[in-house]
Amino acid sequence: MRLAFIGGNGHHYLKGALDDEDIRIEAVAMAGDGHDPEPARKKAEGMRESRDDLAFYNDPEDMFEQFRPDIVNVGAVYAFNGDWVARCLERDIPVVSDKPIAGTWAQYRRLVELTRGNDRRIVTEFDFRSRACFRAAQAAVASGDIGQPVLATAQKSYPFATRPAWYADRSLYTGTMLWVASHGIDAIAFVTGLDFTRAVGRQNNLTRPDYGTMEDHTVALFELEGGATGIVHADYLRPPKAPTWGDDRLRLVGSAGQIEVRDDRCWILTHDREQTDVTDTVRPEPIHRELLAALRGDSAALYGTSQSLHLAAVMLAARDAADTGRWQDIAAAASGAASGSHQS
Repeated sequence: MRLAFIGGNGHHYLKGALDDEDIRIEAVAMAGDGHDPEPARKKAEGMRESRDDLAFYNDPEDMFEQFRPDIVNVGAVYAFNGDWVARCLERDIPVVSDKPIAGTWAQYRRLVELTRGNDRRIVTEFDFRSRACFRAAQAAVASGDIGQPVLATAQKSYPFATRPAWYADRSLYTGTMLWVASHGIDAIAFVTGLDFTRAVGRQNNLTRPDYGTMEDHTVALFELEGGATGIVHADYLRPPKAPTWGDDRLRLVGSAGQIEVRDDRCWILTHDREQTDVTDTVRPEPIHRELLAALRGDSAALYGTSQSLHLAAVMLAARDAADTGRWQDIAAAASGAASGSHQS
């Protein structure tokens, strides 16, 4: 396979394939994203430790024409992920992208149109799905261990540290709902298996006035199918002396017990079972293998085009809800966007 990366601002989980002896990679390339080239150059320098033959292109269009990749991993300035995902699809190149794959409803509509009635593939890098703690939680729910899911609360917290200057412009950053809270949204979707029907929320920037329209915290309240409730909150307020970079949590209460994911472990407590750590009952493959399996069509259980597009719509509706303070009907918003009647 000829593997290419675009941009230097994403996680680029397919880079794990560069050190995987079971994956044959013919050639590797990295391209800037047309907006913030230096992070891509720095990532290319790091990747050359695994592949000293890595080719670098300033312009992704030159990379498409000259390198001709089989698979592309996108991690651009966040507002432009959707544009580069679309360019890959237009060339029938399977694409893995960091979130958000759509920073606007117009980008979402373009991706829906490009994937309608064909086998073009998009996979979003929601890495919680490849972590043992969240996989164990999903397995416990699927087996009925906690009965009917009732209330799910997800947390994502980071220190602010140093962020690029373009974070100050939400038209480039796309919002903390789409960049940070999106993992919590995906965790609830993945672990419960429940769909999102409506959302309301709020967000603000109280501590980083020098970062303009970026939100330092965001909260979404979701109505889930069957009457269950989901809450997602995310912030950049984690103290710098915290023992870990991020603080990712999920608490799921059901009719017969509860699950808590914290500190990369999954704990289950039921009406007839003491609290037990069940994390090691599952053994996920490395994330790059699971992403590639989805791109090849070998597996759609974890990642895939339909999941990616649906979650993109949920996140955009949740951001609209937090912007307006009004409930948003998610299916109606997605349908309106796909038909071109939604007003961005």
